Amino acid sequence: MLINTVDKRTTNEPFFVPLSEITAYQPIALGILAALTPQNWDVELVDENFENFDNTDAELIGISAYSTSINRAIDISRKMQSLGKTVVLGGKHASLFPVESQQYFNSVVAGEAEPVWEKLISDYENNSLKSLYTGQQLPLTVSVRPRRDIFNKYNYAIATIQFSRGCVYNCSFCGVPVLYNHTYRQRNVDDVLEELKEIKQDYVFFVDDNIICKEEDHKTTIRQLFQRIYETRINKYYMLASSINIVDDEKLLYWCKKAGVKVLYIGFESEKIQSLRSVNKASNFVQAGDYYKKALKKIHKYKISVMAGFICGFDNDTKTDLQDRVNYMTESTIDSFTLTYITPLAHTNLYKYYEKQNRLMYLNFPEDWIYYNACNVTVKPLDEENKVSQELFYHHSVALVCSNILLKKFFKAIFRTKSFKTAFVLLVFESKMHVYLAGHWFVKLLIKR
Repeated sequence: MLINTVDKRTTNEPFFVPLSEITAYQPIALGILAALTPQNWDVELVDENFENFDNTDAELIGISAYSTSINRAIDISRKMQSLGKTVVLGGKHASLFPVESQQYFNSVVAGEAEPVWEKLISDYENNSLKSLYTGQQLPLTVSVRPRRDIFNKYNYAIATIQFSRGCVYNCSFCGVPVLYNHTYRQRNVDDVLEELKEIKQDYVFFVDDNIICKEEDHKTTIRQLFQRIYETRINKYYMLASSINIVDDEKLLYWCKKAGVKVLYIGFESEKIQSLRSVNKASNFVQAGDYYKKALKKIHKYKISVMAGFICGFDNDTKTDLQDRVNYMTESTIDSFTLTYITPLAHTNLYKYYEKQNRLMYLNFPEDWIYYNACNVTVKPLDEENKVSQELFYHHSVALVCSNILLKKFFKAIFRTKSFKTAFVLLVFESKMHVYLAGHWFVKLLIKR
C-alpha cells in the first residue's frame, strides 16, 4: 500500500484556507515506487486528497509525506504498527530528518528511492529490514518511468511528468537546493517522449522545480524536448514551472508554444527589488519592476499565460508594500496568481537566518511542522509595522482568491494571449489550485463542456 498523505487539520482556523481536497495532480513519486516494486507484489495507492486512509490488509505500507503532513503520517504509522504492519516513510521530510523519522517508522528512505527500493523490498522479504536506507543521486538518463495504472483508481484531470530535478538558483527560502544538494539533472528526451505517449490525460504538469537552467548544453536539451514534442505530434496541453528569465530564450518560448505549453507558473515573489535581494531571488533582479511588464508581453506573444507566485512577509514589508503588491497582482497583466506568506522551510538559509535571530514562533517538532505551510505566519515580526502586514496577509489571501477576481483575469487572458484555448487551459489548472474557483457554477459548466 502506497499512501500520499494530506493533513487536513488546519491551523489558525478563522484564516487558513486548506489546500486539501484539490485533487489535481498525480503523486508521481509513488508511481515510480510502484514501478520499482517486484512484479510478484500487488501494489495499491491511497491518495488522501480523495479519501482518508483507514486500514488495509497490505503487509507493507509506504508513506510519502511533506513536513506539513508528517504528523498525519506518524498517526497512520502508529495505528498500523499496533496492528503488526510494517511502515516505511519516504519523501521530502524523510530526506531532511532521517534520524528523527526513525522514531516513528519501521524504516526510512532518505534521498532518492530509485537506488534502494528494491533492496528494501528484498530485505523485508528476508526479515532483515534496516531502519534507514539512503538513496544517492543517480543520473536521470537511467530513470524509471512511473506505473500509471495505479493512478486509475482516481479521476485525475491532470497528469504529472518530470524531465529534470533540481534548480540552478539558490533562493534563501527555497527547499529545492537543500534537497538536491545544489545539483541539476535531466532525463533522456526520448524517454520522456515515450512516457508522454503513455499518458491518457489531455492536461500535463511538468513537475520540474524550474525548467530553466544556466548551462548551454542543458538549455539545448530543453529546447530539443519541446521541439520533439511538437514534431512527434503529442497533442496535449502543458503547464511548466519556470523562472522569469525564460523570456531571454525566445527559441525555447517558440518551441513551447508549438508543443502546446499554455501555462507558465513563475515565481515573481515581489515587484520590489529590495525584497528580491533580501531572499537572493537572483533570477528576478533584472526583471523586476518595469521589466515584468515587458516579460509578460513577450510571453503572451507566444499565446502562453502566466500564473505568478507572490510572497508577502519580507522583513522590509510595510502595510503600504502589501497593498501595493495586492494592487499589482490584480491590476497587472499577469493572468493568475498565488499569494503565500514567507516561510522558513527546514534547513534553508532563511530558516537559519530566523533561527539565529531567535524569531521562529513554533519549535515543538514534529508537531509544529503543520504551521510551516506557507499560509501561516511562523516568524516573529520585526516591529509594529511588520506585525500589521502579517495581520493583513490573512485578509488579502482570502479576498484575492474570490471567484470574481479570478474570472476577470480569465476573460482578460483571452485578449492578452489572443487565444481562448490558452485561457481555458489556464482555468483548468487554476481550478485545481483555488478552492473557491473550483466550486463556481460557471467554471464547472465551462470545464464540463
